[in-house]
Amino acid sequence: MIVTFSNQKGGVGKSSLCVSLANFWSAQGIGLQVLDVDPQHSLMKFRVQEESSDQQHKPKFEIKEFTLHKNISKAREFIMGLKQEKIHTLIDTSGSGLSELNMNIVLYSDVVIIPFQYEDYSIQATGEYATLLKNLGNSFPDLKRTCIFVPNMVNTKIGRVSDRLKWDAWDASIDKVALRSPRVPLRVCLQRRNTLYQTDDELNCVTPCFSYITQIVMNKETKDK
Repeated sequence: MIVTFSNQKGGVGKSSLCVSLANFWSAQGIGLQVLDVDPQHSLMKFRVQEESSDQQHKPKFEIKEFTLHKNISKAREFIMGLKQEKIHTLIDTSGSGLSELNMNIVLYSDVVIIPFQYEDYSIQATGEYATLLKNLGNSFPDLKRTCIFVPNMVNTKIGRVSDRLKWDAWDASIDKVALRSPRVPLRVCLQRRNTLYQTDDELNCVTPCFSYITQIVMNKETKDK
């Protein structure tokens, strides 16, 4: 099962959510690996730094580098090979959401998680991305993927009543056409991504969202067998 984090809008928390879900699943005994598509391999660098500075926590999942940036023609073969493995693969796409490579990854993914923020530009960009995903599905009807939109880094301590009504309206518009997870709040514990473990505070913040995502992924996996 390939679960990809993607959006054409950067800065929406794709990498942090990917690592957090990996920690969440590994704590439940769900076998997984993380594929780092960033050409700078930022997640790999975090893992190396954390392993060298933290002797108490041992890695519960592997982070692998993606190395086909200059050989995109082999991306399909590579991703289809991942589907044959007995563990889930979480893919953190690079910042260029509409790049040919990212779109190839999304095309062959089973589940696409699209984080977004309650901010006008983020909503607009996410709406455009949702249209692109719909067109992708129409162009390749044999390749089915489930898309889950995740309201991320939601700061409930700011905003007027009118702002919150706007958030609810955005949610309602998404719910008419797609799947939307519970909101993930803006918390310091979620900004300090860690590839080795998850704090209790972080767990409390992400459990409603990740329980929702987990149920959808596991149901899809059972249905597709």
